[in-house]
Parts: sequence; structure tokens; C-alpha cells
Amino acid sequence: MDRKTQDLPKDADKNPQKLKPCCVCLETKKARDTCFLDHGDNAEAKCHYLIAAHKKCMADFGFTI
Repeated sequence: MDRKTQDLPKDADKNPQKLKPCCVCLETKKARDTCFLDHGDNAEAKCHYLIAAHKKCMADFGFTI
């Protein structure tokens, strides 16, 4: 299995355009990353809701994290 196929979600119905993980959920990814940069060592505790939102967005596209 090549790398391209590996990155695609298992459930093709959730991602009919066959987008890669890096190309979806850009808003939640940016918010999560900004929170991590702002809070450093306390990021997991302070940004848990952003992490959960990003995981849900990724799951909605068929990706598992």
C-alpha cells in the first residue's frame, strides 16, 4: 500500500473528494495549534475543548486520530 492510499480515510462516504488529513478542518487545526503555542506546558488542560473539536471534525471526514 503506498503512502497516498494510507493517508486516505477508510470510510470513503465521509470524504468523497478524497481529501488528505492536512487539507481538512483547517479552522479547528489553527485554533488548536494557536492554543498550544499560547499555553505551552498547560496546553492539554487549557485546550482540551479545541482538541476535541478538531478530533470530531477529522472523524466527520472519516479520519481516526
